[in-house]
Amino acid sequence: MAMTPITPELKLHTHQDSNGIHINSLIFKHKGNNYHQYAGTKDTIYIFSESIALYVLTVNREHGTVGLNAYMSPEPFPINSFYMHSPKHIEDVFGLNWEQLPAIDVVLKLMDYLM
Repeated sequence: MAMTPITPELKLHTHQDSNGIHINSLIFKHKGNNYHQYAGTKDTIYIFSESIALYVLTVNREHGTVGLNAYMSPEPFPINSFYMHSPKHIEDVFGLNWEQLPAIDVVLKLMDYLM
């Protein structure tokens, strides 16, 4: 089965206190299952399905971070993750023009780093 991009239903869970509104988590729903994803307001998220696995690529160009979470249906939390926390790390893995790569290519490369 090929890896397929998906656009699931998304829900943002927040709570409010005297300091304002805080984001608790982002939950996406796919085939009746809910999955918890931690993401920020400047993140771009790409979600791919392959068999019973889901792969979520999170890119934050402003902060220079990239992460990949792997989920196995129906587990609600990632079973594995890999993060790059600096633009240098991202460029070391993908080269200077990494932002021009299709998201699927980034996911396929980062899958090699999942433990």
